[in-house]
Amino acid sequence: MGVLRAAVVGTGAIGSLHARIYAEHPLAELVGIVDANAETAASVAEPLGVPWFTEVSDLLSACEFEAASVSVPEHYRHDTAMPLARAGKHLLLEKPLAPSLAEADRLIADLRETGVLTMVNFILRFDPRYSEAKAAAASGQLGEIHTIFTRRRGSYLGADIYGVWTDLLISTGIHDLDAMAWVTDAPVTRVYAETISRRLAPYGHDDSAMVMVRFDNGTIGVLETSWVMPTAIPPGLDASFQAVGTKGSVFIDGSNHGLSVVGEDRYSEPDLTHWPIVLGKVGGDLAASLDHFIRSVSAGAAPGVTLEIARHAQAMVDAAKRSAACHAPVELTPPPG
Repeated sequence: MGVLRAAVVGTGAIGSLHARIYAEHPLAELVGIVDANAETAASVAEPLGVPWFTEVSDLLSACEFEAASVSVPEHYRHDTAMPLARAGKHLLLEKPLAPSLAEADRLIADLRETGVLTMVNFILRFDPRYSEAKAAAASGQLGEIHTIFTRRRGSYLGADIYGVWTDLLISTGIHDLDAMAWVTDAPVTRVYAETISRRLAPYGHDDSAMVMVRFDNGTIGVLETSWVMPTAIPPGLDASFQAVGTKGSVFIDGSNHGLSVVGEDRYSEPDLTHWPIVLGKVGGDLAASLDHFIRSVSAGAAPGVTLEIARHAQAMVDAAKRSAACHAPVELTPPPG
């Protein structure tokens, strides 16, 4: 297996980690960085010793590479991804695919025409705890799963940072909706949601949501998610996953990672799962997901998290938003055709 030459487009909090992971991976070579903000691009690229650009076209002209991570906000996903795909570059797209289901369907259709390998980055699928839950369900150890409860609560810092341009369900809740569908191994047929909009009302977004989903195998799932707790809470994210079946259950506490840090004026529980820095390198779920992408593309194999999987998760979000708007259960929007 040769070295995969890769670029990163969009170097915010997550994209900058993508860049580090490519630079640190033994089977990858980071060749360039793109960010619309020149200062941001330079701050990520220069320590890693690679060139930076503010336009994808300049990256394509100056660098030879086979794959790219696209980590720009979802509003710019299509216009950023398609020039890369049309140039034959395999893609790792951060979720969600687009701001709306209709725009996601457009992106999927356009990407399929290019024939490039595409993966969508749902990192809970690379979390060992969620993988074990999936394995327990797939082996029959849980029997028939009756209910799944998930929780993903953040502080109002999420509202202040992200709520001005994205929304709670599509940026945060989508992870747990996908995880439920993955573990249950069944499509969702019906969704009912209620939301509260206060702090984020000026932006037309929700602060909190409760979502109930019905899978076609009979399983009932519930998601609780919010951006309302004070920033003083010890964990940066309060998360949980619980599946109850006729033969057994699985319980994941995603909040406590086994480390508590006590200082003079602060008590914290750092995240050691998603993207911890271990011995100077990015580790955790994010590194595992990029490792899967690198190895899949290098082997010419389709990555495990497909556009169809991402589309189903986005359809659940779309249904939840429609349900909350009409205060009634709604059916999922099927794929075009």
